[in-house]
Amino acid sequence: MLLFLTRRRARLALLLKLCLLVSLLFPAGASAQFVQNITIGNPKALGLAHAVTADPPGIDSIHFNPAGLAKIKGRELSVKLLAAQMTFRTEFGDRHLAKAETTNGESLEDTYKEVWGIDYPDDPFENTTSYSDTPVLMLPFGGLTDVPAIVVPFGGIAIEDPDYGWVFATAVYSPQAMGFKRDEDDPGRYQGQEVGISRITYFSPSIGIQVNDTLSIGASIGFSWQGLGIISGIRAPITTLAFIDATLDNIDAATPGDLSELVSAIGPYDPVGTLSLEMEDALSFSFNLGLLWEATPWISFGLVYQSESTSNLKGDYKMESDTGEWLAMTESLLIANPAIAALNGGYGLHAQEVTKGTVELEYIVPQHFAIGTSVQVFPNLKVNVDLKWTDYAAWESLDFVFSDSIDFLTISDLIYQFGPALSDGDNADPNIMRVKRDYESVWSWAIGTEYQYSDNLVLRAGYEPRTSSIPEERVDLLAPIAGAELYTVGFGYRVDAYTKVDLALGWLHSAFTSGAGESKNLNSTKPGTVVYNPYAYLDVEQETNAYILALSYDTKF
Repeated sequence: MLLFLTRRRARLALLLKLCLLVSLLFPAGASAQFVQNITIGNPKALGLAHAVTADPPGIDSIHFNPAGLAKIKGRELSVKLLAAQMTFRTEFGDRHLAKAETTNGESLEDTYKEVWGIDYPDDPFENTTSYSDTPVLMLPFGGLTDVPAIVVPFGGIAIEDPDYGWVFATAVYSPQAMGFKRDEDDPGRYQGQEVGISRITYFSPSIGIQVNDTLSIGASIGFSWQGLGIISGIRAPITTLAFIDATLDNIDAATPGDLSELVSAIGPYDPVGTLSLEMEDALSFSFNLGLLWEATPWISFGLVYQSESTSNLKGDYKMESDTGEWLAMTESLLIANPAIAALNGGYGLHAQEVTKGTVELEYIVPQHFAIGTSVQVFPNLKVNVDLKWTDYAAWESLDFVFSDSIDFLTISDLIYQFGPALSDGDNADPNIMRVKRDYESVWSWAIGTEYQYSDNLVLRAGYEPRTSSIPEERVDLLAPIAGAELYTVGFGYRVDAYTKVDLALGWLHSAFTSGAGESKNLNSTKPGTVVYNPYAYLDVEQETNAYILALSYDTKF
């Protein structure tokens, strides 16, 4: 519903001037289902499309099923190399202003022309393309870091206690990592010019115990560093913020002069600013529990539970004005600061070119459960099947808490308080930004096959269709993903009785189409959706591809 006050032309003009507003986008679900397990970098698991709950992969059983550690004999060292390349392509299609929802029967274009005497401006991003293949990593001590390629080493050790048959292990690995960079003039930069999210488990004390001839159990504790970095442009694509009459009366009553004549304005699609933030938590805990039952020599069953983990991210932010128009508008509103502060819990406008401070976020890594079976169909052919569940419903909202108010959030708060009821809830306070996710807990499955070509060589292939945890009404370019399909191949080669080498390749493909108005986080046609909706009225198509290589060297020592 498109709401415009019609009391008089001056008041409507003021609404249009105030209604430039704001937005923001963030990726905390950016990795979501898309990168789960992939960044562990284990070639056996990747080659089998991660269907390894009942066939755990050596030291990386720490992650996939700690009970598998009990199968390790003696002392073992594993060194891994993970290489990845991701591409993101977005097609912005036609604009559909006619889909703007109204209650008075008057179109957005007609109302805008009536007030300003000119046609509604063209969207510069209509029928354009966004593309990125430039990697970025969020790193400890380095923050958002441009890298020529994603090539990351990992490793771990395991030691068997010969007296009791217990196996102790620890490894360094990354259960979550994703990052990309768009050019400064790329149309997709308003939902992430640079985005990086990383979780690095740097210490993972683990134990695997052989209970009897057929049953093993295991557990691991993860000590992890969690980081999130974002640089994103902000623009004002809509002019339909519509305050209620009482709000305008309060502002007018406390303000000398006619605001409709004093307020400077920015128009639809004008840039507002760039928000940069980097946050981290150096110590985030998690644990994994596993069970492995080798019922017969030809069939086994496994299950693993990975706990939810909460990181209290803290860091710095900076908000910079991209153009003079936004700064001119906030400066012109300073005369109304007493009234604005009264309506916003004491927060007025800063009207500064650059504002800085600290920011906090409680970030959840959802709990995960998997059950699987491994069947030796023929003497040289094994088939693994996994069924998995991840509790992405834990991602309802990302609440960024800033140390001070930010002007675009201050005005957004007024819109959510007094503007259209159709907007997407109250997503802003002057110092808090709530980025709705509303993700869904999902089940998915995977299948992998392993063929023993010779005594030394084993061949692998796998397929994993990943159910999307992101509903259609929440897709965006911060987490440029939906349902995905993973195709993998690999091999393992035993060099001698002590050493083996494994390698795997994977291709993961994801795509979605969102017609104008279908996503509240991307291209909504509802008034007042200011956090965040930068591509209002546009059709959007997104395609993401990831190419992964994993290589490992395992040896006894």
